[in-house]
Amino acid sequence: MFKFFWGKGSHQSAERLKIQKELFQFQKTAQHGFPSKPTSLAWDPVLRLLCVATRTGAIKIFGAPGVEFYGQLPKDKIICSLHFVPGRGRVIAVCEDNSLQLWEISTDGSPSLKCIHTQSLEGKLKKISACCVESNGENLLIGTENGNIYIMDLLQQQMTESVIYLDVVMQNVTEDFKVNPGAVECVIEQPNSPDHILIGYTRGLLVLWNRKTLCADQTFVASQQLEGASWHPNGQKFVSAHNDGSYMTWVLEQGETEMLVKKEPSITSPYGPAGCKAITKIFWKDTDLEESGIFVFSGGMPRASYGDRYTVSVVKGEKNHVTYDFTSKVVDFCVINEATTGQAEALVVLAEEELIVIDLISPGWPSFSLPYLASLHCSAVTAQTVVTVTPELYAKIKSNPQGMTSSSKISTRKWPINGGVSVNEQIDLTSQRILLLTGHEDGSVRFWDASTASLCQISKFSTSSCFASDDLDCTLENDPDEIDEEEWPPFRKIGVFDPYSDDPRLAVKKLCLCPVTGTLTVAGTAGQVIVAALCDSQSEKEVPVTLVNIVSDRDNFVWKGHDKLIARKGLQLFKVGFQPTSILQLHPPAAVTALALNAEWSVLAVGTAHGLTLYDIFLKKEVVAKCTLNPNDVSGTGDQPMSRRKSFKKSLRESFRRLRKGRSQRPTAGPKGAPTSPFPKLEDNSVNNAGPSVAAEVRPVERQIEARNVVLDDGMGSMVRCLLLAKTFVISQASNATATLWAGTNSGAIYVFTISVHTGNRREVEPVYAQLAKEIQLKHRAPVVSINIIDASFAAVSESFEYAGAKSVLESSPPHRVVISSEEQFKVFTLPNLRPYGKYKLTAYTGCKVRRVAVIPFTARSDSSYEENCLVCLSNQGDFHILSLPDLRRQMNAQAIRKEDIHATSTVVLTHQGEAFYMLSSSELQRVALSARNSLQLKCQVIGMTTNTDSTESSSHSVNRNSASREEKLEVIGSELSDISVVSNTSNPNEDRENDKNNSNSETNNSTIVSVEPETSFGDMTVDSVKDHIILNLEECRITERTTETRIAEFKTEISIVKSEEVSTISSAISIEKSHSICPLSPVSSVQVGSQFEKKKDFQEHCASASNEKSDMLCAEGVSTVPVEDNLAAETEAAN
Repeated sequence: MFKFFWGKGSHQSAERLKIQKELFQFQKTAQHGFPSKPTSLAWDPVLRLLCVATRTGAIKIFGAPGVEFYGQLPKDKIICSLHFVPGRGRVIAVCEDNSLQLWEISTDGSPSLKCIHTQSLEGKLKKISACCVESNGENLLIGTENGNIYIMDLLQQQMTESVIYLDVVMQNVTEDFKVNPGAVECVIEQPNSPDHILIGYTRGLLVLWNRKTLCADQTFVASQQLEGASWHPNGQKFVSAHNDGSYMTWVLEQGETEMLVKKEPSITSPYGPAGCKAITKIFWKDTDLEESGIFVFSGGMPRASYGDRYTVSVVKGEKNHVTYDFTSKVVDFCVINEATTGQAEALVVLAEEELIVIDLISPGWPSFSLPYLASLHCSAVTAQTVVTVTPELYAKIKSNPQGMTSSSKISTRKWPINGGVSVNEQIDLTSQRILLLTGHEDGSVRFWDASTASLCQISKFSTSSCFASDDLDCTLENDPDEIDEEEWPPFRKIGVFDPYSDDPRLAVKKLCLCPVTGTLTVAGTAGQVIVAALCDSQSEKEVPVTLVNIVSDRDNFVWKGHDKLIARKGLQLFKVGFQPTSILQLHPPAAVTALALNAEWSVLAVGTAHGLTLYDIFLKKEVVAKCTLNPNDVSGTGDQPMSRRKSFKKSLRESFRRLRKGRSQRPTAGPKGAPTSPFPKLEDNSVNNAGPSVAAEVRPVERQIEARNVVLDDGMGSMVRCLLLAKTFVISQASNATATLWAGTNSGAIYVFTISVHTGNRREVEPVYAQLAKEIQLKHRAPVVSINIIDASFAAVSESFEYAGAKSVLESSPPHRVVISSEEQFKVFTLPNLRPYGKYKLTAYTGCKVRRVAVIPFTARSDSSYEENCLVCLSNQGDFHILSLPDLRRQMNAQAIRKEDIHATSTVVLTHQGEAFYMLSSSELQRVALSARNSLQLKCQVIGMTTNTDSTESSSHSVNRNSASREEKLEVIGSELSDISVVSNTSNPNEDRENDKNNSNSETNNSTIVSVEPETSFGDMTVDSVKDHIILNLEECRITERTTETRIAEFKTEISIVKSEEVSTISSAISIEKSHSICPLSPVSSVQVGSQFEKKKDFQEHCASASNEKSDMLCAEGVSTVPVEDNLAAETEAAN
């Protein structure tokens, strides 16, 4: 049964399992993009690390490019604020459930964070409202909503008994302020005086508290509600922010010993005097030029006119004042000081959709170019693909940064967040470069360098300039950094996030890039396809438009969708970089569903929900168009897609046939008197070869595939799902390979076209011809997801000449095979006769459906010369399946994505290096590796991290060492049972997957780099392997039971013998005592009792003073330890 359930194949040998582990290994390697739903920001000035937390419980620490650490809390925990322990590599996360999590950076080089302590404050009165870590990193001050401040010892990792009570603080406050001050709004340590802290309460009371004398040195009373405060670096003055949009400057009084109150502070309303919104956070930093320093605050905008703006203002003196205007909500911000001078170096703003770092030293305050945390979703991502390009093409694209921010607006200073060191293995970037292309809702295409762990944008191409309409902004882009001197506040637009799209028809659906020539094709939502080429010079030209009617042979067709985009006419000026060469407009203007490019032939294949077309890029004309609509349904509305539901009459007929067949195969009843056996009788196949064998009668245990609903998930049955341009053998009598076009539809139909492409000078004159050669209809009519052609070495026949220099001689020689992947199964056919070679029913065996398919070469980890080409499939349940070619034997299964995460599954892109990219959220990209060799591992460490030398910590380390040694012993035992664990994992993957998900909750608390061994299985399960495993276990159990029973019986015998000996010894001792109770024991009777002299002496004394009382049994207890031979000797002597 397991043989058919898990797939065909013989039992995997130990050598094959070893090879599989050399080839395949699933691992989540890195995360690119911006964290989704951020909540807090923290900065470590000693280690120069930045930490970001999210509402989903994710904690990410960033340093120099390539230095990243990940941690994950349970999903139900929302992080409210973060606080670094300076210089110790630890960060404290304050959660919404009033708990504290202490995280520590891993020191073994892995990019993980470990949760080493959890502390919870119970009670509504202890709700955490503010926190402050001491400069020495020893204690954490926790302010609560009831006004009390609790202290947590970070070295001992426990709460202390010291509490700063609100009642004690209020005793030193003047009579003018005797109301309840409210919750603790801020707790800040005074610079250059760690014994003093500034406590700010909600109702405007600020107290300078002396922790040594436990009293208030000074109090400050503000007339407005307090939002935050910040010390000046000299520690002699501070600023407080309030809810009316003002901030107040306070100066400490010097030379006074007793407590005094500052009467009138310096009040500043930057955008007043009209009603303004609150200033939620403020910093006061030092500069080298201005004595007053630099103020950085968020909010404070006038409510009536600019209350909906998300701003952060920077004020330096009277002349320098900029209000940065963000397109998304400002979550948090911090100011980075220079390590040497201590002056403000950069401003880090964490917005809801992007991270922006502003240079505060360079003139004009430009922004830094981000080496990580890039905003992938600056416009919503609608398409993506990964291409391995040549170094020449990469250098050409990067040298012309089209659509990027001007270099004058980018800071030339070094990246300020530079903590830690990346120790990743050096990647050979001279042979290949990995580019990630993302298509967006605004019609733009962005190019990202994904060769390393840091994802950087290198270019951008926009298709909106090719079209004109009332909704599109045709004017030139204005300078967002220009500030109108007369405008107040002095706004400056900043950031790249733009949630608005001028026209939804511009959204990119499909992308193709030739990795050698750089030909780019971008397909959109309204049936438009833009062909662009990479140019080194600026040009002014008109872009030609070709209109192709796919449904020209359907007279009754009516399109009820959106209109097509209107191409811009006349000469247009295009900058250096990608420039459009032609536009293909399809009718009906439906969204493009499939795209294939072959730059060597200069042809382009495009598929929609109504059919497909082949386009000649060189001559800019249509080659062939094929309508895939059902002739009986040409309404074009798409409301009634094709159905795969069987007729009721046919279903009944098949049911009766199965019923009759089952009755005819029932065993005949034997004689009435014949004894019956409870076990089924197994027939030997070798006895009767004429009848069908038992193996032949066994049917594969398959899941019943229900008929699809009337409305298919993927749209109409005529939709073209996949296209392939390849040179292969489709004509029976032809000895040479032919250029072909393969197209698969949603109803299981496959169309094969032969293409005639001329070479040389004839290509410029004679057009390309194509004709329909073959048409295939899959019996199960499932949607065709992918079509791949493999050569004699089982490698994929490339669509372009990407590997033209590395092609083998066998690639162009027969035999070729075609792998047709539908949503339910894989089928391999030989070419050109299309004879079935093999199949693998994924849906019937596992219950999942195919979503992505690719043929990928896998190279051994230790031997680069050994390579295998395999079929990699992603299912709708988030599993990666790797099958060998061409026999389709299962090699590895790996659970990667939660089956509930449909968005992530629909965005998976497979690469030729054995990697996969998918959207972890709307703004984040997860990178996983399936190859054991090509795995981008993050290895980083933080230098200069202070370690705790506390006694309690050292003792805890000793305990951890003992537990670690025990765990190592368990690991040795577990390694001996690794083969059995693989069998158990493969025997029931659904159950193991659920168990792994439950067990992974505790593991994901420490890191997002999840161990994949429990969710990864190798090899095929067969009946023989299962029988051998079960029989082996049964034999071991029987041997164990027999040995156990024998041991128990022997033990019982020993116990009975010992008991009988003890009873006889006691009785003999009693008889001796009775016989010698009158006369003393003779010296001869002093025998050797055991080997202990003291016991023999006690025995003689007891015998001498023995009596008829029952208390003499104590002597018997002493004699019971004497050997039996000695007792018998003593009794014999006494009798004589």
